[in-house]
Order: sequence, then structure tokens, then C-alpha cells
Amino acid sequence: MATTTNAVPPSILKPSAGSIGSSKLSNDPSAIEKYNWLLHVMYGRGEYDRIQQFIRIQSQKNSYMTYIQALVHRQEGRIVEALDLFQTCVIENPSLVNIKQVAKSLALLGRYRVAIDAYKEALTRTNNDWEIFHNLGLCYMQLREFTEAKQYLLQALQISEIQEASYLALGKIYMLEGEREEAEATFERGARRNPESPTLFTQIGLLAFERAHYTKAFECFGTALTFCPTHTPAIMAACQVIQKHGDADVALSKYRIVYGRKPECAQVWNNIGMCFFSKKKFVAAVSCLKRANYLAPFELYILYNLALVHLYLQQNASAAIFLQSAIRINRKHAPSYALLGVALSKLNDPENALRAYTYSLKLDPTDPMALLNYAIFQTNTGVPKSKVDTTLQQFYKNYTERATSTNQRELDDSMLDIAKRLIAPTSGIPPQSTYASPPKTTYSSPPPTTTSVQHEQDDVSSPSTSVFSPRKPHEVKSYDEDTLEKPVQETPVVKTKIFDDGRHRQRRGKQLPTLSTNAKPVQNEEQDESTAF
Repeated sequence: MATTTNAVPPSILKPSAGSIGSSKLSNDPSAIEKYNWLLHVMYGRGEYDRIQQFIRIQSQKNSYMTYIQALVHRQEGRIVEALDLFQTCVIENPSLVNIKQVAKSLALLGRYRVAIDAYKEALTRTNNDWEIFHNLGLCYMQLREFTEAKQYLLQALQISEIQEASYLALGKIYMLEGEREEAEATFERGARRNPESPTLFTQIGLLAFERAHYTKAFECFGTALTFCPTHTPAIMAACQVIQKHGDADVALSKYRIVYGRKPECAQVWNNIGMCFFSKKKFVAAVSCLKRANYLAPFELYILYNLALVHLYLQQNASAAIFLQSAIRINRKHAPSYALLGVALSKLNDPENALRAYTYSLKLDPTDPMALLNYAIFQTNTGVPKSKVDTTLQQFYKNYTERATSTNQRELDDSMLDIAKRLIAPTSGIPPQSTYASPPKTTYSSPPPTTTSVQHEQDDVSSPSTSVFSPRKPHEVKSYDEDTLEKPVQETPVVKTKIFDDGRHRQRRGKQLPTLSTNAKPVQNEEQDESTAF
């Protein structure tokens, strides 16, 4: 019995004349663009690999495929390739959207002048696009041309008054110009238009915190956390207020939330370290600060806090090294020079200590802590009484002005007691030096934060400890004389080779208890500038 097979006709395997003519349909725009909806859906879902694979197998490409591919490249960080594809789209179709994408890619590459020209070319096609004016303001802000930047940002807000990004950018420009009141007014106007914006309320709270208006600051941070309980900058700023009031345990409990979201944030570890320092847990404080320094080795206030903790632990050489690193980062930071003067005076280097004090007062002649330390240094080095009295008069003047202009908790009352002892000393033993400035804490903020706050960046209480200045040469006793006056118990001799440079040898001279052991923590009055942009 013969079996029959259904053979494929040869006419299907070989293209006929009709089929050759029908192959021209592949170049038909309607046939190519019928997949645009699919590309749009995949891009909205973030399926970038599938988009690349789909475009790769297509024999023909339209302008929309090129446009989507350029967007994918930019999302992946391949800005140069995205710019080439966007420029191809402009050549094929010089529309407003394509020109804006070219300008945005140029701005991401740092070519702000060319980006400005591209945005101005886009302005010839429309006059009511908020995004164009906003991006022009950002480009001028990056070029430090603040007048033009404010002009374009104000035009953007005239077109659309509900854009949070424009209010943040305009407020940041005012802060860079030093106009804090204008910046706060801008943020408040934006908060009225965007009543559920955690970023704007956080910025308002930070500006209030700088002026020591802690109640208003805490209310703003609480409002921000109401609308976004996981907003990291608001949590950090609220913890900063809690630290300012000396409640380190509550602040540490809040920092656990931030640590779970940002375990490699240097500002978090810095603030945790200063919380432990205020609780006198010095090993934990040094460990946290060292971790913060590892994560951000060029952060000024982390180095400053490390120097402060090491100075409190009588590790003066290490403190001086950290302060030198901080000064290399910012040569105009007066508290670092003042604290370096204290460290150098403890290292028996009065010449360099004098230079550090002089330059610190040259940068900030109104710092009462630096003036008081300088007066103590002058007393201990045999400077005439008239010069010491002049320094103390400047100290009292600036202390009074700062006490009237800021919150009383910003200043340490023990400074007045030390100043009175300098005016009328009761014994021949030199007074103790106080720290040149209170420790700093920093807080994180959305990039570029910081910073940074900060502003990205950087305000915590720490024990108000004493740092001893070197005694006069005729008052310094040798090590042998000390041992003769106060014999010590003999200890078994261990035959071990010890390299001792004398840094950790402590003098056994009498100490004047100018500060009590349970003194109130010194409060900080500076705030690391940080904005969310």
C-alpha cells in the first residue's frame, strides 16, 4: 500500500514575481512603526535588554527605534553613544523633543555652553516649555553665572508654579550666594505649592537649624517624615536636633533606620561615632570615625572629629596629623587651625602653635573659643599681661555678641570661669586649655548631598574636656625629679625591646581643676551646608 505525503509546493519555496514585489512592504513606514507601541511598553517596564535584542534583529529601523535606543544607552550610562543617536534623530527629524534630548546629553557630559546653545535653539520653537527654562538655569548655575541662572529659573516658575525642582534649584543658588533669608523664602513658597514635598520641608528645617531655631526645625523634619517616613535626609537632620539636645540614645536608635538603607554612608558613621563620644565610649567612637574616614577620606569634619577625639584621649601627635589632613582639604577652616594650636602646644612646639593661633584668628577673629585658647597659650608662654588682657577683652566682647545673637546653649559657660581665672590667677599653675571648637556632625542628603551637606554637608554635643597647655620652662620638672618626689611601686621588669618616643609619657605635675568631670557638653553652632537638588 503506497503512502501519500503532503509535499510543499515548489512555488512557496521559490520567490515569485508577486512575492518579490510584496517584499517592498518591509520598507513601508506603517509596517516598521507598528512595533512602536511595544518598544514604548518595554521601555516603561525597564526591559532594556529586550529592547536592545528586539532592535538588533530588525532589518529596518525607524526614527522611533533610534530614539528609544538612545534613551536606553543614556539610562545605562553610555552618554556619548546616546548623544550620537540623538543627533541622528535630529538630522532625520529636527523636532523639539529631539533637540531637548541632545541638549540634555550635552549637559550630562559637562558641555554646558554647547547645551545652552542647544536649549536656546529649542526656545525658537516654543516659548512656554518649563523644562527648557529650568535646564537653562541649571546650566548657568553649573557655570557659576548665578544672575542668568536665577532669571531662567524665575521664568520657569512663571510658566509652572508647582515644579519642586525649580524651587530647590533657586533656593540652592541663594544659599551659594549667602542669602539665607531669600533661600528660606523660596523654599517656603515652594512648600505652599507642594505641601507634600519632604525635600522642601527638610531644606526649611536645615535653614532653621542653622539659626538655632530648633523647634521650627524639628517641626519641619517631622512634617517631612509624615509624608515620607523613609526620607533619609529628614531622618538624619532630625537625629541631628536630637543629638543637639544631648539625647544620644534616641539618636542612635534612629540611626539604625538610616544604616539599614545606607550602610556605607560616611555621614551616618560620623554621627554615630560622635554619639558614642558624648556617651564617653571612646573605643566605639574611634572605630566608627575610622570607618567614616575610610568611606570618605576627604571629608573635612570627619577628620576634625577624629582629631578632637584623639586630643581628648591625650594622643596629641595623632590629633595633629588628622588636623593637618583637614587643613590640606580646606585651608580656610579656622577651627582646624585653632585646634592644631592646642595640639602643638601640648607637643611642646610653641612656635608653630603661635602660628596656628594667629592664622586661625586671622580667618575668624570673632571665635570666642579660639580667643580663650590663645589667651591661655599666651599666659603659659610668658607673654606680657597687657597682651593677655587685650585678648581676653576681645573674648568677652565676642562671647557677649554671640550669646545675644544665638541660643545660650550654643556656648559653654565654663569658658567664662576659665577667663576669670586668667584675669586673677589663684596659683602659679597654668590654666587648662579648652577645645578650639565643638565637634561637627554631618548629615546625608540626596545627591549631590551632602552633603552635602552639604551640603552635603555636616553639630553634636561632646564632653567639654580639658587640654593642658605646656608649662613654662622653669616649671617643667624632669622625669627623675617626679619619681623622687612621688615614688611609685616597683614592677617586674619585662625584657622586651620597646620603641618609645616619649609621646605617651605623662607629666606628674599638679593640675588645676578648671572644668568639672561631669561638665555639660559643648554645643556646636555651625551647620554643614547641604541641599537636595
